[in-house]
Amino acid sequence: MTKQRALILRIIRESQRHLTADQIYQEAIKEMPGIALATVYNNLIRLAEAGEIKKITFCGQTDRYDKSNIPHIHLICDRCGKVSDHPSEGIKEEMEGRLGFAIEEYELAIHYRCPECC
Repeated sequence: MTKQRALILRIIRESQRHLTADQIYQEAIKEMPGIALATVYNNLIRLAEAGEIKKITFCGQTDRYDKSNIPHIHLICDRCGKVSDHPSEGIKEEMEGRLGFAIEEYELAIHYRCPECC
């Protein structure tokens, strides 16, 4: 693994947020001033392809990157854009029972207004 890729992965894994590529870049240049934004994007693609991280896309928002590949629900505040994780145990099994076939993968996002924005 290259030094750049290792740095990007560490930034994502140590973050408590779902960062955008630009936010990851801003953190990366603090430690590696010569890193290019294109390098960040290219490494994000490769890390997602390798299953190290998950790219998450929400309608109307910039793509973000998640350190967890374990299925979970994303709660998205429609006012401030905050994204948080919520466990989703049992949803896959319940939906498979309702549908009558196996689900390979799922993504679930719930839009709401967080307590800070109410």
